[in-house]
Amino acid sequence: MENSMEKSEDLQPQPVYPRLTIDEIKTEVLSHLYLEKGLLSTFISMLKRPSKTVEVYLHGNRRKIQNPFRYLIIGVAFSTFIMLANPSFRNYISNIQQSSKGNYDQLDAATGLSFYEKFTQAQEIYMSYQNLVLTLAIPLIALVTFLFFRKKAYNFAEHMAINCLVFGTIYWLSGLFSLVTFFMDYSFIIYLSWFLTFAIGTYLYWKVFSINIFKSMLSILSAYLAAMVVGIFFQIAVFLVLLIL
Repeated sequence: MENSMEKSEDLQPQPVYPRLTIDEIKTEVLSHLYLEKGLLSTFISMLKRPSKTVEVYLHGNRRKIQNPFRYLIIGVAFSTFIMLANPSFRNYISNIQQSSKGNYDQLDAATGLSFYEKFTQAQEIYMSYQNLVLTLAIPLIALVTFLFFRKKAYNFAEHMAINCLVFGTIYWLSGLFSLVTFFMDYSFIIYLSWFLTFAIGTYLYWKVFSINIFKSMLSILSAYLAAMVVGIFFQIAVFLVLLIL
């Protein structure tokens, strides 16, 4: 009886599926990488039409725009990976650490603690977890723009989304710039990179909030200072935890 049932099942017509094609594979890969109407299109759209891109996400079809928080986190991770892989950047950081070693050696001798070792460890953790630092900084950055542009009628959550798109674009561009200049001397590139990120941040605030260039420069500088404050407190907290442990 069982054999007859198995034979009857074998005789059932099997559904016919279309053959696998390169286009189908490409669509699947792009959908998983969030490149199709995702990361890449959002990045290009933020550079070409930042104001419209923000408005589409806030008040239109959000499926056309990458999720701002994912966009930021992946952008920061990409930029951080390129930066930490650059041997010139590692030498640049090492020189900075060595220049301050004398001061820490005096503290080490006076207290019997390893201040310099913990300082370098805290700095390494800070650089490796930039995505976490920026995530923590976004609420403070959003508060800055919320206070600067209260007349724009964006609520606090919308300011957070806007700044994720703005800083995500800044970090994606910074990562691409670091990739192009990978084999160049970082001590020179870092100043050029700072200018580039400040310029693109000014441009994005200018377009998104429809303000004059001076106010845009002042607001993006304030946003950077807010992120810097969070970064400093993050390093201090990590340093103290390492010191206690």
